[in-house]
Amino acid sequence: MNASDMKHSGNMSLSDHADAPDSLLHLSDDDDTPLTLLDGDLSASADSKQTSGAGERRTLLIVDDETMLLEMLARLFNEHYRVYTAESGDAALALLQQGIMPEVIIADQRMPGMQGPEFLAQSRGFVPQAVRIILTGYTDVQDIIASINLGHVYRFITKPWNPEELLETVRISFEHHDISTRNKELADALAQLEELNRDKTELMGIVAHDLKNPMGAIQTISDMMIHQGSEFSKEEHDDFLQLINDAATRALDLIQTLLSLEAMEQGSVTIECEALEIASIIEALVHHYKPIAEQKSIRLHLEQPASLNAFVESQTLHQILDNLLSNAIKYSPLNKNVWIKVSTRLEPKYLPEPDQIVLMPDSAYIIVEDEGPGFTENDKSSLFGKFARLSAQPTGGESSTGLGLSIVKRYVEAMRGSIWLISEVGKGAAFVVSLPQNAPPH
Repeated sequence: MNASDMKHSGNMSLSDHADAPDSLLHLSDDDDTPLTLLDGDLSASADSKQTSGAGERRTLLIVDDETMLLEMLARLFNEHYRVYTAESGDAALALLQQGIMPEVIIADQRMPGMQGPEFLAQSRGFVPQAVRIILTGYTDVQDIIASINLGHVYRFITKPWNPEELLETVRISFEHHDISTRNKELADALAQLEELNRDKTELMGIVAHDLKNPMGAIQTISDMMIHQGSEFSKEEHDDFLQLINDAATRALDLIQTLLSLEAMEQGSVTIECEALEIASIIEALVHHYKPIAEQKSIRLHLEQPASLNAFVESQTLHQILDNLLSNAIKYSPLNKNVWIKVSTRLEPKYLPEPDQIVLMPDSAYIIVEDEGPGFTENDKSSLFGKFARLSAQPTGGESSTGLGLSIVKRYVEAMRGSIWLISEVGKGAAFVVSLPQNAPPH
C-alpha cells in the first residue's frame, strides 16, 4: 500500500490486540532512510513536536504485522511523536516490560498469534492510563463490540484510512489521555482529602470522648478535695489521689499515642537499630504486667530461651510488646491465660498465609497469644488501620482508641520486621512479630 491507495476512514470506540513475528521496526531519525528489522530491539524517533506538559516528547506505540503498513504509520507519526513499533503482540509486550510507557497505543485487530484485542487487554497491566486505538479492515459489529470490551478501546479506525484524519484522531487521543490522567489525579487527591477528613472526625471523637473522660474525672475529684477535703479520711484522700493519678496517666498515654502517630506519618521518627539481647527486655515487661494481669486473675506464661539477639531499637521494641501484651490482658476474660513465646522457629500453627507475609531467614519471632474472643473476618480486614473499631470490647472497663495496632505495625516495619495475626472467633488470638536477628547487608 502507498499513500495514493489511502482513502477516507471512519473511527469510533473499539479494542484490538495483535500478534506476529517477534521483531521490531527500527525507526530511523532520517525519514529518507529505509527502516530495518531488528529482532527483539527497541526503536523510537529522535524528534517529536508534540510534548507533554512537562516538556517531554509524547510516546506512541504502533503494533501491526504488516511491515509496509507499519513503516507507513511510523513515518506518518515520526514528525510529531516518539514512535515505537512492534510487529506482534508479544514483541509489543516485550517493549512494555522493558519500561516503554506509551500514552497512546495503535494495534491492528487481526494478526497472527496474539490478536489485537488480547494484546491491548494485557497492555493495561503495564500502562493502565494509555489510550487504545484499533485498526480494522472488518465491519462485523459484534466483532467490533467484542474487541472494544476486551481491549478497553477508545476508538477504532477502519482501513483504508485517511492520513489527516488519522493524525487528528491520534492528537485527540493524546488529549484524552491527558484529561483522563488529570481526572485520576484529581480523584486520588479527593480520596486522600476524604480520608484526611475521616481521620479528623475520628480524632475529634477521640478527643471529645477518650480525653474528655479522664480530664473530667480529674476535675470532679480535685474539686471535691478542694471544697470537701476536711470531710474525707486519709484512706479516702489517698484513694482520690490514686484516681486522679490513673486518669492523668490515661490522658497522657492518649496524647503520647496521638503524637507518636503524627510523628510516624510525618516521617520525623528516627529508629536506630542495633544488635540487642532481647530476652531481658521481654522478661522485664512481663514482670511489669503480672500484677495488672492478676487483677483479672489472668496468668502470664513466658517461654523464651535464656538469651536471644535481634537487630532492633530497645524503646521501639518495648512499645510494640507493651501494646500487644496490654491488649491481650485488656480483652481477655477473667481467669484466662496469656502466653509470650520467643523463638527462632515457628510452629506450623503460627505460620502466616502464603500470600500474606514472606518469612525472612535469621529472624526472631515473638508471639503474644491469649484466650480472648478472637477476631472476625471484618475485624481482620481493618486490624492495622488507624482508628479501627473492632468487635471485641475490653473486659475490665479499660479504654481503647483504636490507634495502637496501627502504630505497632509501623514500628515493626520500621525495624524491617513483619507482624500478622492468627485468630478464629471464640478461639483467642496470637499476634506474631518477626524481627531480623542481624543488621542488613551494606
